Amino acid sequence: MRKIKRRDRMKIYGDILSILYHETKKEKIVLTHVQLKTNVPYDRLKKYMDELKELGLIQDEPSLQLTKKGQQYLREYQTVLDFMERMGLMYKKGISYTPLLLR
Repeated sequence: MRKIKRRDRMKIYGDILSILYHETKKEKIVLTHVQLKTNVPYDRLKKYMDELKELGLIQDEPSLQLTKKGQQYLREYQTVLDFMERMGLMYKKGISYTPLLLR
């Protein structure tokens, strides 16, 4: 079995928000799909989702989606990743939903 490297909270938030951004094109977002794509246990995913709601990055009314603040987080997060890549620095790779088309 392949060991998965640990991700920091910023990376996990980025992965979740990125998946939610791409999933909103579908009719309904299913949390188990998000869980499988992020490779985060369901109980922890619920905790992260609650944190993202408290931070104002996502909303669940009328359906689960990113807020403007959440979209801004993704843009800024991508800017940081691009900068690190230009400088030759490595960051933990994760979900390959980047580059984002939010600009």
